[in-house]
Amino acid sequence: MKFSRFFAVAAAMTMAFAMTACSDKNESSSGSSQNDHTLTPSLSPTEATEPVEAAADGPRLFIRDTTVKAGETAEVTIYIENAERQWNMCGFHITYPDVLDPVMMDEEERLVEKVLGDASKYNSGSIAMEWVNNKTDYLIDNKLGSIFFTEIFEKNRGLNGDVVTFFLEVPEDAASGTEYPVDFMYIDGDIFVNEAQDKSMEKYVFENWKGGKITVE
Repeated sequence: MKFSRFFAVAAAMTMAFAMTACSDKNESSSGSSQNDHTLTPSLSPTEATEPVEAAADGPRLFIRDTTVKAGETAEVTIYIENAERQWNMCGFHITYPDVLDPVMMDEEERLVEKVLGDASKYNSGSIAMEWVNNKTDYLIDNKLGSIFFTEIFEKNRGLNGDVVTFFLEVPEDAASGTEYPVDFMYIDGDIFVNEAQDKSMEKYVFENWKGGKITVE
């Protein structure tokens, strides 16, 4: 797959997200999470992806735990392992309690401030957007905010290490000991692939990712 096609796919993903997840329309889709921190979602990656078996092993995504004081800004870092030069495109959602506010790069365009890590060193483009309007019932019922992140590489140049860091502002009145879960959420159409478009690898990623938490000191 050539770079021009990568760019087209990433642009299409971003446009689709902007139109369906961030529009003022009242349509919604179901989402899912795959770790111990959130309630059972209405749609799982197994149900949403193609009927293929997950690979026996593959890339593993994590959200690092972090500790902050009330009123501070927490750094939320997504980390990947077992993935050195094995992936070239991703597009996924994370969730967090909606009492936390993401630091924005562009409020009008809903672009979220981010810092790319070593795993994204050779990427050809990335974008992060806050989900504002047209939230799913799962997000509304559980009082969650969400960020969509996507990036592309010209070949299988995705590496191990930190993928991206976001910044969430913690309320000034947050009590010591409060834990805010930060989680992955699957939405139909999310993606994690290599040049071969290996769906068994993608399914492994979505079934084995693990969220983290922000703890107030």
